[in-house]
Amino acid sequence: MPGLVNAHIHLLDSIVQDACIGYSISGYAGSRGVKHALTRLYGREATAYKGFIRDHLSMYSSIGDFLENPQYCSELRQLFSEYNVLYKPLSRPINTLDPDEYSWVAKTCGGVGVANPTNIPPYILDTLARISRDYIVAAHVSETPWMQRVGGLEYLVEHGVRLRHVVHGVYLEDWEYRYLVDNDIVLVVCPRSNLWFQGRLPRLGKAYNYGVGIAIGTDNTGCFHPNIWSDIEIAYSIVHSRNPSVKPREFLKHIIKSSIKALALEKPWYIVENEKADILALNGREIMVHRSYDKIGAIIKRAWVSRNFIKITDQVIKKL
Repeated sequence: MPGLVNAHIHLLDSIVQDACIGYSISGYAGSRGVKHALTRLYGREATAYKGFIRDHLSMYSSIGDFLENPQYCSELRQLFSEYNVLYKPLSRPINTLDPDEYSWVAKTCGGVGVANPTNIPPYILDTLARISRDYIVAAHVSETPWMQRVGGLEYLVEHGVRLRHVVHGVYLEDWEYRYLVDNDIVLVVCPRSNLWFQGRLPRLGKAYNYGVGIAIGTDNTGCFHPNIWSDIEIAYSIVHSRNPSVKPREFLKHIIKSSIKALALEKPWYIVENEKADILALNGREIMVHRSYDKIGAIIKRAWVSRNFIKITDQVIKKL
């Protein structure tokens, strides 16, 4: 099958696993959340993440990371490249009130990932709008009831920011799904994260029916295992419950194409003769695909149990 994209992670908190237990989303990942203190204490060098990348993220074709520290962008990009993973860090300035820092982050990392749009003063949005013409700009929106009340999506777009994608969207309303479609913005959803912190999911059935591009991420790597198949299964279950006529092949194709769009990836999602392949292979017998009425459905529903993923690269082909 085509290579997979994990469209949204936070890599740095993988240095301390399961510290999210006992904390709300603000207590864990907020501006004064415990994860920031822990990553500063334990994750002082980018090389500390090499083992996690090798063991848990090397299966992916590409990764989108809302990276809290832009100083790590170049080193982490190099670490991921050792495993043939195209790493897309979307970081943020240390000083969020300095417009020059936004420009520096965009040039250094390749994009800006906004934690909370309403914390950005209007005078910064002019800079962010200019950046969005040449680099990826994405944002968390509507992750909590408070974020929904204060807005964020419309605030950025109406100030001229060309959002490539938004993340979470748990509490988005119908008009906002249409707004995403009208402004060609992908919605990246993180089902396990939203269930853990909010006990609620975006209305994916409605979003899909409205024509919203839906991509999937696994969110905080210190709290959720970055095996995206669990999140894909949850997302498809919701879409299927609202509209059983949506076939697994159609949905899987949709999220792969939307992920590529969300991260502005140039490679095609399909296989082209004489071009460099981007393929993920898995042990179909292990998840009983050979006995399945719908093989793509079997992959979506059971691939999370597979221990045998092989990313087909030039090196693998040479060995074969």
